[in-house]
Amino acid sequence: MKNRTVTITVSASFDEVFSFLANPETLPLWATSFSKAVRKESQGWVVETGQGELAFAIDADRSSGCIEMLAGPTAEVMESFPIRVYKADNGQTVASFTMFMSQRPGMTEALFEMHYRKLVNEVESLLERFGGGEISTGLPGASSFCLGLVTESLAVSRDFYVEKLGFKAVFDAPCYAHLVRETDGAQIGLMASTSEAGQSELENGTQGKGLWITLYVEDVDAEFERLRSEGVVFREEPTDQPWGERTCVLADPNGVLIYLSKLTGKMDESLKQYVVTGEPVLVS
Repeated sequence: MKNRTVTITVSASFDEVFSFLANPETLPLWATSFSKAVRKESQGWVVETGQGELAFAIDADRSSGCIEMLAGPTAEVMESFPIRVYKADNGQTVASFTMFMSQRPGMTEALFEMHYRKLVNEVESLLERFGGGEISTGLPGASSFCLGLVTESLAVSRDFYVEKLGFKAVFDAPCYAHLVRETDGAQIGLMASTSEAGQSELENGTQGKGLWITLYVEDVDAEFERLRSEGVVFREEPTDQPWGERTCVLADPNGVLIYLSKLTGKMDESLKQYVVTGEPVLVS
């Protein structure tokens, strides 16, 4: 079963960290994307989430530092979220949080990665609560490369990338919006053509000519069907490309071509002579 683990090292004591995480009532204080509120009922705990209410339970053992959180539609059908707290040799406390990919229908690897990034953000907030320290996520940070686009309609462009392609606005002003895709950290900056950018050449950069974006997805055909059902017009349907990718092509509101791509590793023999890295594909 696919899983991800995020670990923090903090200066607070073992007892402080364990007691906080093992208490169901503290869940909304740190697991903010999952829990809006919790309450105790006669048959057990109930957690209020953004998608409705779930049965919730915690099985904690202080002697081993193990905390097993359980949540599901009923007390009989629950999934496990284990936490382990232990003392480090330097007097600090370490806590690890493991997320398993849900077996529920509709869960995809892309959605799982998005949920894990939200967990990382939640666990990161515990650093401040417990007095700083370190965090290990196994994830790359936000991409150090950011594509910037000038647009005549910033709001329309922002909504397109957020609603259709999984980006989130982390800065959203009338003249500029900065977007990050939660699944892989890809970054796009959108600048209104009416803003005083200080670069005159940007004033005419709104037609998307000579530019394309590639976004890697889990399933090209599934994304094609999803977006087409939402009214998105495609320039090219899913196609196996000779350079080792399966792609489909659409355009954003500015005319910028967007390739949704999945690596296949099946490069035509005639193209392999041009590979300079020793690998058949250049992006993993």
